[in-house]
Amino acid sequence: MKKSLLDTILDPHQLSVRFQPIFRIGDGENQMHGVEALIRGPRGTHFESAQVLFDYVRRKREERAVDHSCLAAICAEAVHLPPDLRINVNVHAATLGQNPGFVESFRRRAKKHSLSLDRFTVEIVEHAPTCDIPELSHTIAGLRNAGVRIALDDVGLGHSNYRMMLDCHPEYFKLDAYFVRGLRDDSKRRAVVESVVAFGRALQSDVVAEGAESVEDIAILADMGVSFVQCNLLCPAVTLEELFAKGMIQRSSPVLVASRDVEKQVRSAPIVAFSGEEPPPFSPSSCRWDGRSRMH
Repeated sequence: MKKSLLDTILDPHQLSVRFQPIFRIGDGENQMHGVEALIRGPRGTHFESAQVLFDYVRRKREERAVDHSCLAAICAEAVHLPPDLRINVNVHAATLGQNPGFVESFRRRAKKHSLSLDRFTVEIVEHAPTCDIPELSHTIAGLRNAGVRIALDDVGLGHSNYRMMLDCHPEYFKLDAYFVRGLRDDSKRRAVVESVVAFGRALQSDVVAEGAESVEDIAILADMGVSFVQCNLLCPAVTLEELFAKGMIQRSSPVLVASRDVEKQVRSAPIVAFSGEEPPPFSPSSCRWDGRSRMH
């Protein structure tokens, strides 16, 4: 019997995983803190685009099913990552708020691949106003008890409002790229970033800035107290093999640490923007590996 389009999309074997590094900035060095695992749909179809894939799934109200499929694909791929590298995964708020068995399902999935749950950060996406907040809070508590950290995605947009910030009390605020792009030349955007950093500091939450487009903006973000950046400028979302090939990670080493020379380059070098599917060459000679666990 031929599979339906939805069944094909929800087959974990039809999904592919990309990883985008998240870097800790400041303190004299840029350090690879972890990666966000991003999903692409079946190759050679329109659903290979993440936006098309997830728009379709949301219209079908199958967020819960796609989240479980994505976790299956990500865990199968994550076994090849260095053992101390953090892994961010996206999960819909509706899944967390309407699925009492999510924590146990996640635990079983990670155990199947010998992955420790305390390596994971769940990024809450699509914070629908109809989400069951008490059940969401209960699921978040269960995830935290299992060692999972929480991030609130797209802060500043949509339903990522102050109530969600207070109810979820995330370890990370992910500041949407809309507020980061052009930061250097826009005092209003800087004011938004300053307010989010101040609010995060009050809640003991770190801020991750997405979408920085220049080294100057990264320097400004660091000076403003932003802890992490995730952007195509430093590294786009790539396959696991591309991460290995570019020297971003090694199969038997923990966490990549940029040398102080690289930090100086990030502060002062000309902008090198990434474009297209193929990332630019990466020079492992500009980095060193710290044998200690550097995760925070």
